[in-house]
Amino acid sequence: MKIKILAAGIALTLPFWACAKDVTIIYTNDLHAHVEPYKVPWIADGKRDIGGWANITTLVKQEKAKNKATWFFDAGDYFTGPYISSLTKGKAIIDIMNTMPFDAVTIGNHEFDHGWDNTLLQLSQAKFPIVQGNVFYQNSSKSFWDKPYTIIEKDGVKIGVIGLHGVFAFNDTVSAATRVGIEARDEIKWLQRYIDELKGKVDLTVALIHEGVPARQSSMGGTDVRRALDKDIQTASQVKGLDILITGHAHVGTPEPIKVGNTLILSTDSGGIDVGKLVLDYKEKPHDFTVKNFELKTIYADEWKPDPQTKQVIDGWNKKLDEVVQQTVAKSPVELKRAYGESASLGNLAADALLVAAGKKHPIGVNQLWRHSQ
Repeated sequence: MKIKILAAGIALTLPFWACAKDVTIIYTNDLHAHVEPYKVPWIADGKRDIGGWANITTLVKQEKAKNKATWFFDAGDYFTGPYISSLTKGKAIIDIMNTMPFDAVTIGNHEFDHGWDNTLLQLSQAKFPIVQGNVFYQNSSKSFWDKPYTIIEKDGVKIGVIGLHGVFAFNDTVSAATRVGIEARDEIKWLQRYIDELKGKVDLTVALIHEGVPARQSSMGGTDVRRALDKDIQTASQVKGLDILITGHAHVGTPEPIKVGNTLILSTDSGGIDVGKLVLDYKEKPHDFTVKNFELKTIYADEWKPDPQTKQVIDGWNKKLDEVVQQTVAKSPVELKRAYGESASLGNLAADALLVAAGKKHPIGVNQLWRHSQ
């Protein structure tokens, strides 16, 4: 069988099923606990709220109502971002995700931020499949997570979903203290192994991989997509039989699928700014299908009615945490900003606070910090 991406002029050979139908794959990555809508300066000049998990729930439910053969995946890093994750060590995040129609997700580096024992504790409460197949206990053949992949059948279509974490990304961004006792092992080797195990059992093989270099998106929202996803391109070129690779970690959305051999690479931007949607149109004769539609859809909050169940859980957690977060601990006369790869006022404040705590610097106020950062 062949997948043809007509708009891009590329074809991808895949085995598939015998009946004609559309197959829809919706995906996210690096949601980073941005459960509520927020503004970013590079979208609508920072004037419109974007994202929000209750809005994403609405979108996915609408798509699933239109087509039974619809799947919703996430490639990791749903923990860590706004305080709702940090103050609850991810408990609130899993509680919220349990109201969302995920079909499978994998584990990113930030799910380990509070230690791998906490990872197991929080993720054990998930009511959706979590797949991870190449993190092991050190000096052991025992897997950290007991489900490397899952097979999900809808409307007669079977998709095998594999979860992995890049070794470099794991060692680079999971702190040494929180990964004592566990390790990531060769993602290429294990990916090929699981693909081979799924061969003949599924119609389509999808990998959810958290790998590469982290968060290369600039403060202005610009990036070189292929360069940022270079590790994923390498991965796709080194395995056989992988149909779709949905990746996380780089915080970079693919404006169109990246084709490597017979594999399509897909990704979204971070923070729930956008959601990816791939629609495959299968034609029974001559037994091939095309990429009927692809969209990296920006989620403008004013265009969606939040899902009431997801919103209720978010509001409930916000109410629980209000007593803590509404306390004034300091005041800043200016907006504190962060940036990747460059000096920023928020980063300077954090760095100076660490120096003061370590006794390496005298206490410094926000006003002084602002003058020093100019």
